[in-house]
Amino acid sequence: MSDFKNAIIEEKKEEKASPKMRVRSPIDMEEAEIKRLKPEDTEEVTVIMRKCLFSVTDDEVREVLKRNMSYGAYVGRMLVAVGLAWGTAYNPSNLQLEGGYTNAIFLEDDAVLLPYEGKGLRELLVDHREIEGRAREFKFAVTITTPLNPDGNVDDVISQRGTKTEKVLMKMGYTFYKTRAGVIAVKPL
Repeated sequence: MSDFKNAIIEEKKEEKASPKMRVRSPIDMEEAEIKRLKPEDTEEVTVIMRKCLFSVTDDEVREVLKRNMSYGAYVGRMLVAVGLAWGTAYNPSNLQLEGGYTNAIFLEDDAVLLPYEGKGLRELLVDHREIEGRAREFKFAVTITTPLNPDGNVDDVISQRGTKTEKVLMKMGYTFYKTRAGVIAVKPL
């Protein structure tokens, strides 16, 4: 009888040694799909932006979406991130946004739902808006990252304590300048 008990104990030890399955997050299982946003997406875009603490109205968002330069990131057919954009006039000699000939695509700060932060969606949204700017033969991609000018070297400040968007822009080759309007990030297209 003792041989029988030993066999059962050894079997149980082998079962415990089997590897456990790793639980994967939804973004691991599904690829994010980047799509151009349309005026019909206004309500959904506004909800995402408000959840990310933007103060926007449906009318403001609809007007930007009518310009046909904004993109959204979808996971499982659900909008999880938004990158708005529009054409603007940028003067590289004085680093100012001015009226006149549209030669740049302006990138609004990205709105990414918290569970999808750190998944590379900001990079994808910036990249698609840059492609849009090139397709329209714009010379620059620009954005104002903050209305305040930091003390010291702007690149050092951003690399040490910049926002998520600023760090993505820095990684993607944008140059940062202090201006009257605050810190502006610029990249030739």
